Amino acid sequence: MGQSPSLWCQDMRHGTGDISFSGARSQPQKLAESFQQSPPSDIDRLLAGCSRELADVLRETRQWGSLRCRAWLSPPALRVLMLSLQRCGLKRLVDLHRESEAADECTYSIPPVIRWEELDADHVVSPGQVFRIEDADRKKVSHLRRLGLQAIRQGKVGVVLLAGGANLRLGDGSEIPVGCSRRLLRLQSRKSILHLICERILRLAALAAGDEAVGALTGTRPNGNGEAGKDRQRGFTLPSIPVLVLTSRLTHHRVVEHFEACGYFGLPANDVVFFEQPLLPVLDENGRLLPQSLGGEFAHAPGGEGAVFSALASSTGLEQMRDRGVDCLHILGTENLLAKVCDPTFLGFCRNMEIDCACKLVERADCFEDLELFALRQSRVSTYYADAEDAACGLHLREAPENIRHMRHESGVLSCYGSITSYFVTVAFAEEVVGRPQRLRKVPRAVPFLDFYVSGMDGDADECATPNLSGGMVMEAPGAGAGTGRSSPSPPRRSRLPPGLPPGAWPAETPSMSHSCQRGLMAAAAEVRSACKLQTGDEAATRRCDVHLDSEGPRAVVRVRSSYRGPAIAETSLSNPAVALALSSSAEASFLLNCSLVVPGAPNAWVLEATVLDYFVYTDRALGVQVKRSEEFAPVRLLDGAHSPEVAKRSLHALHVSWLAAVGFSSTVPDDQERGVEVSPLLSYEGEGVAAHLTADGYALLSEQQRLPCHIKAPHEVTIESIDNPLVGPRCASPFVRGSVVSPTLPAQRDDIADGLDTRPYYLQEYPRRLEVSSSDFPRFNGGPGSRTASRSYPEASGPSAQVDATLAAARDRLSKEQSPDIPAL
Repeated sequence: MGQSPSLWCQDMRHGTGDISFSGARSQPQKLAESFQQSPPSDIDRLLAGCSRELADVLRETRQWGSLRCRAWLSPPALRVLMLSLQRCGLKRLVDLHRESEAADECTYSIPPVIRWEELDADHVVSPGQVFRIEDADRKKVSHLRRLGLQAIRQGKVGVVLLAGGANLRLGDGSEIPVGCSRRLLRLQSRKSILHLICERILRLAALAAGDEAVGALTGTRPNGNGEAGKDRQRGFTLPSIPVLVLTSRLTHHRVVEHFEACGYFGLPANDVVFFEQPLLPVLDENGRLLPQSLGGEFAHAPGGEGAVFSALASSTGLEQMRDRGVDCLHILGTENLLAKVCDPTFLGFCRNMEIDCACKLVERADCFEDLELFALRQSRVSTYYADAEDAACGLHLREAPENIRHMRHESGVLSCYGSITSYFVTVAFAEEVVGRPQRLRKVPRAVPFLDFYVSGMDGDADECATPNLSGGMVMEAPGAGAGTGRSSPSPPRRSRLPPGLPPGAWPAETPSMSHSCQRGLMAAAAEVRSACKLQTGDEAATRRCDVHLDSEGPRAVVRVRSSYRGPAIAETSLSNPAVALALSSSAEASFLLNCSLVVPGAPNAWVLEATVLDYFVYTDRALGVQVKRSEEFAPVRLLDGAHSPEVAKRSLHALHVSWLAAVGFSSTVPDDQERGVEVSPLLSYEGEGVAAHLTADGYALLSEQQRLPCHIKAPHEVTIESIDNPLVGPRCASPFVRGSVVSPTLPAQRDDIADGLDTRPYYLQEYPRRLEVSSSDFPRFNGGPGSRTASRSYPEASGPSAQVDATLAAARDRLSKEQSPDIPAL
């Protein structure tokens, strides 16, 4: 019991690389050591009542501190806490951390850049080669684009959208995924990134189908039932592009709700498949679990984009792709505003080279830009993780050698390119790498958590004493006095200290499979960051919020307006070993339990992640394709800086202005994102079709100031009227969606208002708002009002009742004509 902390705890405590942690810097530095070296009597007291298996696991992983709040739990609540600890898989978690800290015996180098002249001369493909699309001649690019469109037209291509991230890198903490948020971007079209990506898929499908499909997409209103089906009069069919959306339990219900509320953005509903990636518990810098509730919920995070392969295998995704004849996938992140989904040139290049996988790369802005590096790894042939001596791989910036991070070409550009989370993989390669061993990497992230402390002790009148905690709802949004946290407020007075929770008073919580407590804390942390203008990376900017523990709920009420500067660990916190010793040697019934939400200003925890590039080592046919940053990369990862929403909007504006300038329109539009230009993806995928549309519709020169801001829409495209309703709107902006997408009886819901610490079961809140389906459950007849192929010929048939009425009316007319005078009319 008195052993020194294990290796993985030591490394997490001191950190690695150039990243520093926030943590409890105002407390003694030996806090972690003394926390782990608890007296045997204290450990036995904490583990009393646990099963032998759980007790052994907690001793081995040194996580007995998670039970220090057991004195304030009722017996049912204590059983729920123990069950939650069993579900965390602590032994496997510790093993993964130890594997991630194993010494790396491989060496890395910068991949070579291959000229297109060598490719045409019977070039032999080797792993890690990089090709620059901008160096290829126009004839070669046109040929590759035709190959890509042909593959799309033949139904050989599928799309995988990565939407399982928890916004930990963004620092916003909101439970709304970046790809679903319209409030974060505030584009002229009021669209989200997922909305833009899906409309680009529709445009690309029309381009692959031919000129008639493009004309139907931009000139006439297709199939009015929200599906891109066959046009009876024109006689063409849009190619089917299956879209697989990767989510997690932190984002699943939000992503599904976003698709359903907007009618799948015009995509056929049977072409969209949702599947989940697993979550892993998060450990702080001292190796402890981060509590998200008093009753046993702990912080979890997705395992990175590399979990897409195992998630596809565990779901029916790969099986469906095989059944539909899809042989390659385009895996794409949903935080890139300029993402070119199913890029036909990229697809044509990869299929022409007959490679297993490839990734898109861009030139890095500087040596410290947070991008995964595309590198070449040299290792022994007998290595455990690969069977090739040289292999392409991904390299985190913290793990990259100095020469790779800073080496530059003669032109001054950094030699090592960065990945933009856009990958080509074959279905056969995806099936092959499932189950292959992969070492996860530890990534520092800022994760909010709850700090439990006791009142009634001698040291609780310091700056960590918490002000009034009485309150109502789960999260109280900042009001008139909420923004006072912009400057450091004075410490609260002891006279306002709440009564606290008495021992044994907390009832059992209903376990939430969707981690509703964590999602509520993430939303509360987002409110604090927004009100206090916090920037991730400032260690001294850690904020604390009062949390009222209402035992009658049970519920935890986060008082966002009480935000104030403070340490991550309070003086009387249960994580403080001195407090633990005092509680073990005195009557716990004399102490009351209080709680605070800690919003760290800098990374305070390790998250285990893997990327798609980590699996490139399992093939010798993995390449990189370098593309123009200004045309394909505008990430939204931070609230400020080069990867902020403002910079992304400016990049989108500059790209669309360049499209207009290429067809002869003035390019003197001011670089103002609030007065910018935006071209609808339904009108143009990469600049084509803009000139004909502007000429036909008689647009004036865009240099005229009175025309800005300007959103150039496709004909019959429905405009989203309000940005205050981010997930749904009065009408969806896709021209394929008929009628209203929101029932007028349903209240609007903002994406900056979270449902809080909801403890309802997952199956009761997965889909809180269902759309009314007009005729999907009723029989369809060829040529009738309910037919998909004839919906344009029967605009009056808008629902099941209209279909039934029309059918009965036709029957009455037919019988009235055929009846004899002796038979009474119906």
